[in-house]
Amino acid sequence: MFLRNCWYVAATESEVGLQPLARTLLGRPVLLYRTGGGKAVALEDRCCHRNLPLSMGAREGDDIRCGYHGLKFAPDGNCVEIPGQTQIPPGTQVTSYPLIEKWNFIWIWMGDPALRNDTLLPDWRCLDDQPGLTRTMGNDGKPLPMQCHWELNNDNLLDLTHVVYVHADTLGGAGLDRFPITTERLPRAVRMMRWSENVTPPPLLAQLAKYNGAIVDRWQATLCELPSHCTIDAGFGPPGEIGRDGDWDKGVRLRALITATPETETTSFMFYQQVRNFAVGNAEISKRFIANIRDIFLDDVHVMEGQQRTNSARPDAPRIEIRADAPLIAMHRVIEQYAAKESAAG
Repeated sequence: MFLRNCWYVAATESEVGLQPLARTLLGRPVLLYRTGGGKAVALEDRCCHRNLPLSMGAREGDDIRCGYHGLKFAPDGNCVEIPGQTQIPPGTQVTSYPLIEKWNFIWIWMGDPALRNDTLLPDWRCLDDQPGLTRTMGNDGKPLPMQCHWELNNDNLLDLTHVVYVHADTLGGAGLDRFPITTERLPRAVRMMRWSENVTPPPLLAQLAKYNGAIVDRWQATLCELPSHCTIDAGFGPPGEIGRDGDWDKGVRLRALITATPETETTSFMFYQQVRNFAVGNAEISKRFIANIRDIFLDDVHVMEGQQRTNSARPDAPRIEIRADAPLIAMHRVIEQYAAKESAAG
């Protein structure tokens, strides 16, 4: 099940150039490339004559020529040439998908074009260039492939209790799991928040920020917006100096912007960036940070792929719910609600 009337990340800006890039998104083959003027294009990756992928053809100027019988398609999806005949039959076209380039990502709309809504991009304004912050691309500007259903990524990021166990040496810390979480359901999103007092700082952030305190107050917050756009806001400060509702910028603060784009029902891509307010402009710290965060997310992928193997083998196996599941249960309901609306609309 995929929500289609949403924006997804199809690729990073650096991935898409003059040479066609083939990628399966939401179960559909898509061809991505740029025109000579630099505009990104996304076409259905098939020729409407005999269904050969257009990615197996060749680019001619701003057009794509099928490698089977030579039909040529313009960036808007319309066929502009058929070898051996002058007349082009009505309907000789493939789908051209709307794109937006923003925040170093290429966003694709694969639903009803009439329902396109640019305001449905996630609230990732923290990725805009701002003084006092350093932004880094995840995984050197490439997606992380995941052999798992895309919603498992939402689940993972809405229950950050797992950092105590999966990321003990980097993002964990003693005592976090003693503190409750709060859940807020919004019209198209769910927000999770945990505030923890007098606990140990996350080892990785303390090391990179050169923070020497043994005890801190910490926050973990996730905003998950439809369909799978998650803003992780995490950090810490000296005990008693910031407060749950205080100015988190006064502490050591990290924001990770993460989204999962479905490939198939059991595979997906993770795209992500990070924004930090410590070691600002330090290229060496950025290099280490990119590598460290990639290792952390690879650990997450390892866990989610393990879940997927079990889910596929035993889809009806009984499971229990615990208090920490409240945010992800709420997000499942938001997704189900919008999936039902799309289904009812046809």
